[in-house]
Amino acid sequence: MIATSVFALKKGTPLGNADELEAALRGIGATRYHNLHPFHKLLHGGKLNKGQVQAWALNRYYYQSSIPIKDAVVISRFRDRSIRLEWRHRIEDHDGDVGTEGALSAGSS
Repeated sequence: MIATSVFALKKGTPLGNADELEAALRGIGATRYHNLHPFHKLLHGGKLNKGQVQAWALNRYYYQSSIPIKDAVVISRFRDRSIRLEWRHRIEDHDGDVGTEGALSAGSS
């Protein structure tokens, strides 16, 4: 997936408030989202060989397994407890909880 973040904005893009930031990020997503990538079209069009699909699956697994680690790092930087609690579900969504499996184990996401 192509990163959709504030770093993808053109230098000097005015962002006066949260609504402008959201609009700018949505604009990036509309033009650069992963389903628009040529590789994605080849994959879903059945045009890749077995090795290419295997490489895609390995890359996808690594990407998905890194999400809860990234979220934990982000959460660790929040000084505000309420914000940490608000984000905690993101780790549980991917890793699960005691006695449950998360999205990575379920093969979704």
